[in-house]
Amino acid sequence: MTSAAAPRILIVDDELISRELCLDFLQDGGYADVDTAQNGQEALERLEKKSFQLVLSDINMPVMDGLAFLKASRPRYPRTEIILMTAFGGLQSALEALRFGAYDYITKPFTQDALLASVRRCLEKQMLSEQLRSAQDELIQKEKLAAVGSMAGWLAHRMRNPLNVILMCSQYLKSKFPEKDEKHDVSMAIEDKVKILDKMTRDFIEFSRSYTPNLRPEDINSFLDKAAANIASRCKIQEVSLDKKYAAGLPPVPIDKDLLEEVVNNLLDNALEAMEGPGAIGLKTERAPDGVVVEISNSGAPVPEDVRERIFEPFFTTKERGTGLGLAIARRVVESHGGKITLVSEPATAFRLQFPLEKTAP
Repeated sequence: MTSAAAPRILIVDDELISRELCLDFLQDGGYADVDTAQNGQEALERLEKKSFQLVLSDINMPVMDGLAFLKASRPRYPRTEIILMTAFGGLQSALEALRFGAYDYITKPFTQDALLASVRRCLEKQMLSEQLRSAQDELIQKEKLAAVGSMAGWLAHRMRNPLNVILMCSQYLKSKFPEKDEKHDVSMAIEDKVKILDKMTRDFIEFSRSYTPNLRPEDINSFLDKAAANIASRCKIQEVSLDKKYAAGLPPVPIDKDLLEEVVNNLLDNALEAMEGPGAIGLKTERAPDGVVVEISNSGAPVPEDVRERIFEPFFTTKERGTGLGLAIARRVVESHGGKITLVSEPATAFRLQFPLEKTAP
């Protein structure tokens, strides 16, 4: 059992000997992160301060018994499983507790093997439930994206012809007035706004398209060098340094250069805008166990937590003129490569793009 995957377990029993016995059983069985409480009220206080995957609770306790603890904790901590421990005389209470959401009960006195078997079953069930929940959430998100993409594409195509007509008319009107005339300025304003709307429609169409990358093995470090060259002049004007930390000897990465170039260019543009002045952009590559990681960071202000949670959602933006589709498109492109894109905030704000060396189904 690795420390990264180690579950956190809480033992609740008013008898010291019982708490210590359970603690010894669990630690001998490989469960290192175990805490204790003397009654249900104390257990609720523990749950308020930190999360536990599993609670082992006696039924008969002073202050707050196990049944009252179960009824109070299940609505507030639905992902924390509870196993009740009871003497033979408390069997009826244990059966009643199962109806209120306890995972299992074990009767005292019990052996170490019986306790560990119940704990293992419970944690395996919890892990499978989390995997199922994650898969369901991912499926729902993909269905939402497909529906939004289809609607956005339809709307964008319907908008383009009227926008083109408005643009041509504004350009025609602009040509009929001298530059110092107020009507010339009005025509210019119309033209500028139409161009913004046209950019939005192009983003909508880009988002609605399906991505089937033409994968070819590429030197990822050289690819990033070319992308960095595209913003070199802007970096010089803004006094932004480009810090490159490329891993040597990386294997060729199967990518679609044209598609991925749009993603990296967008991330670099966002990095420059995030700093609003002098700073540094980091370009980093490294080998991962199952592929290669590209990291694009900047020294700008940290992204607020509420923004981080929604940053890849379609149409979510903090920019006055943004469509909120740039990062949604970036995620779709990276996932079409069988990869993954995430935002990290420490030690600096950075987007991590992970690519497999052999494409897997997105």
